[in-house]
Amino acid sequence: MKKAPYMIVTMAIIIAIGVAALEYRLALGPVVLGLGIIPLTVLLISGRTLRAAVPDLAFGAIDTGLLAIPALGGAAIFGIAGAILGTVIGDAITDGIAGFFEGSIAEWFRRRGIEESREALTSALGKMGGCLLGGGFVLTIALALGLQPILD
Repeated sequence: MKKAPYMIVTMAIIIAIGVAALEYRLALGPVVLGLGIIPLTVLLISGRTLRAAVPDLAFGAIDTGLLAIPALGGAAIFGIAGAILGTVIGDAITDGIAGFFEGSIAEWFRRRGIEESREALTSALGKMGGCLLGGGFVLTIALALGLQPILD
């Protein structure tokens, strides 16, 4: 199978479950955390290894995990506009932080002779899985801390 169908099917499944979670008003954190398994499963089905995607997984988890914090904070303090601005500014900052860790992990792998793939599908699914896992983790913590009304 070509790369594009893997991505299209993965995104369609994630979007459908995300919309259902909103429609049925499910706790978002655990749902998003669970969605993180889908790209990793597709990665394995496509014949790639999880180890090849570790730098991308780290990038996604750090990026979106940290990004959820200013988005939640902006929403709590300033509503929708605060969530949007918190997300835009937060994304720029967290991309830089996560990119630093991603690059450091890739360099560490190369120094040890471990192949880390920069293949399109591996990077895409790795980042997607990492983002969902990192964001889901932060949203689940927010739920546990009683911040669920912000997410409603």
